[in-house]
Amino acid sequence: MIYKKISIFFYAICILFFVSSAMALELKTGPRPLGMAAYAAVADDINATSWNPAGLSLLQNHEIITDYTPLYGFDTEIAQSHLAYAYPMGRMGTLGMDLSYLSYGNLDWRDNQGNDLGSFSRKDYSVKASYGMRMIEALSLGASVEIISINMDLSENSTTAFGFDLGLMYTLLSRASFGLYLDNIGGVKAGDRKIARQVVRTGAAFSILNRPGMGLIAAIDLDEQQGKIDTLYSGFEMSLFSPSSFFVKRKIQERSAMLGKYEGMADYREGLPEQSGKISLCIRGGMQKRLAVDEPLSLSGGVSIRYLLKPKSSALKLEHAFIWHPYLDTTHRIALSLELGRMIL
Repeated sequence: MIYKKISIFFYAICILFFVSSAMALELKTGPRPLGMAAYAAVADDINATSWNPAGLSLLQNHEIITDYTPLYGFDTEIAQSHLAYAYPMGRMGTLGMDLSYLSYGNLDWRDNQGNDLGSFSRKDYSVKASYGMRMIEALSLGASVEIISINMDLSENSTTAFGFDLGLMYTLLSRASFGLYLDNIGGVKAGDRKIARQVVRTGAAFSILNRPGMGLIAAIDLDEQQGKIDTLYSGFEMSLFSPSSFFVKRKIQERSAMLGKYEGMADYREGLPEQSGKISLCIRGGMQKRLAVDEPLSLSGGVSIRYLLKPKSSALKLEHAFIWHPYLDTTHRIALSLELGRMIL
């Protein structure tokens, strides 16, 4: 069985290389991971496409998310648009597509002597294809193929390049997860120009509280760049009026592995906590600390309101995240997402 799954995973990655016209931006997206800060071992929703594609294997239903964000304050010209979609295929794993557009507005153009040469604009585009699959019981693998494209008014300063990401996630007794995410393996280059560097992020997440009407998880990440430990991340998520989706999704994965089949969330409901009302709330907080250089803490947080459009069938989420930067204005992200298909929560 494991050899068959390895073959499926290999073929899926080959398909991603051929069908993806994907690209990754330097700035990450998603209110939930940005609000928590630490997410490599949490990634179990549509945001896994950008934070750890192995987590896509935990999705039980179709998910789509969209957001528009003015970066570093509402009066800035820098803005990012984002759209992502995930398609679960049962035993065959989950496919995801992630589209991003980042505009820097008008920028000053000067020569080496500081003379004013007018202005120019820069726009980055992103379309990423991701795939995640459970290999054996609680172990999942995932990969993303991407194209990084930077476009400026001056054609000689525009460039396009391919990148590749790899993720791994292991779940222990449905209460703890450990993640490894290799972002931009080997770095991303266009000719002799380096567009993005490789980042290796490891993380752990733990379900601390599990009740039908409340849940609490805590997470910690550590990333490495250029062979050195660079940044420490930590965060939490508290769910109110519903159980923790972190615990429920991993419990479903555990039960489906024991039963040796995978036919959807509704097949593994027995004994799992279920949301009783139509509205649920999540509160998130996080912290980021650069270890490689002496910088102040960067704080984050946010909320998510989830409304059941149809019990065990579809839900709508409105999410907000803020990222407080010690030197720049606070960034606020607001996203709208939709879940479709049979589900527990």
